[in-house]
Amino acid sequence: METNPPQLFLPATAAATSARRRSVRSRGARKRRRIAAEDTGGWASLPDDIVRLVADRVLIAGDVVDYVSLRAAGSDWRASTDSPLLAGHRHHPARGWAALCDGDAARPDDADQVAFFKPATGRRVRVRRLRLRGSRIVAFSAGLLVLLHKRHTTVQVLHPFTRAVLLDLPSLATAFRLVGGTRDSLLRMNAAVFTTPTSTTTATTSTIDAVVAWFPGTRAVLYAKPDDTAWNWEWDAAVLDIHLHSVLAFRGGLYATTKTSTNILQLYPPTSNNTTFPVDTPIPDALGDPSSCLYFLVECQGRMLLAVRHYAATPTVHTAVKVFQVDLDRRRLKLVRGIADRALVLGADRCLSVSAKDLPSISGNSVYCSSQYGVECFSIGGGPAGHEWFAALRSVRPFTILDHLVTYCNHLEWARGLMFHEYQLIPDCLVELKTKIKKQDSQLHIPIREPDKKTTKPSPAAN
Repeated sequence: METNPPQLFLPATAAATSARRRSVRSRGARKRRRIAAEDTGGWASLPDDIVRLVADRVLIAGDVVDYVSLRAAGSDWRASTDSPLLAGHRHHPARGWAALCDGDAARPDDADQVAFFKPATGRRVRVRRLRLRGSRIVAFSAGLLVLLHKRHTTVQVLHPFTRAVLLDLPSLATAFRLVGGTRDSLLRMNAAVFTTPTSTTTATTSTIDAVVAWFPGTRAVLYAKPDDTAWNWEWDAAVLDIHLHSVLAFRGGLYATTKTSTNILQLYPPTSNNTTFPVDTPIPDALGDPSSCLYFLVECQGRMLLAVRHYAATPTVHTAVKVFQVDLDRRRLKLVRGIADRALVLGADRCLSVSAKDLPSISGNSVYCSSQYGVECFSIGGGPAGHEWFAALRSVRPFTILDHLVTYCNHLEWARGLMFHEYQLIPDCLVELKTKIKKQDSQLHIPIREPDKKTTKPSPAAN
């Protein structure tokens, strides 16, 4: 009697795995058929010349994020448009974006990603796979990221949305040591990128002219241009005793206030004399002792504003803020009595002007000033909002957009993945957090020699 051959049975787990694979393949096939069907009509079937015309209009509008999103809409649209990495398309403006902090003590250097927010539109974009390659983010300027390599101190300028490296600069270690910099001041490094717009019939791009770096707590201001083989410094630190407080890149120049002077200084371009400054705008004596005031520079709707936090004695002693418009040509200050729906966010490392119209947690015609004690809110012109002081040891999530903007203006906390109003003062009881921060900060070194090249002694800026 003939019997049927024995049948082979797969284990239950293997059978289930095989079934899941067939299900995934069938779902993938259905998705490809659906996409193919969609591509045969509607927006996806636009002629190539129409797609290119729309893309050119998007570039003229000025934000490369919209252009990248357009190319991601479909394979036909991507094939009909130029890659933003091609020559002539590498640096489209991406201005008006602020970087968000997740508040979970995860550094963006380690996570290799940054979340961006545009206050003008409320749009939020998370950029992943930035490929920082051992660098830390030290600044945001002109819509670009400035990176400092942790071991070699070389500097790169990276476009966050196209991930294109726009400029490689040499190590700043030699110049930094000569001006007396320390590792602690290097941790607070800030920088500005200066660009020149280059317009064509189809796009508006920019070329990088220079990168200027400064270090809060020191007297060092360094700068380098694309073809430089070493960094230059502007002044002799032994002659000038200046400690920068608030720095602003404005109309091709870099301006600053200090903790010991009532004048606005020009840091870049280099002046004809290393010990003088062409901008000499006195701050009114009526605001009291200059050493008791704090001075902040901020750009607001194309104007340079100076916000002065001072003490007022009527009816009781309290802090107050006066805002002035700076006229660089006439070297004058004009009192500003209101800024409509705008709000100023003042921090240790940068200042912002945002529209409060569509941001419920922010009041218009106000100034938010962060300090080691928390965040103070002032109404410009003595409006009904008056003066309010608030601080929180722990916030209720989700964080407000004001929490994010204040943290963005205080770069050291942002770079550590910490919200400013929670961790501007880290208590001793948080031993693990302090140990983690110390270990991460220790990764930043100042090499004695520049990497892979002969050390060149930089020279002060030419007169």
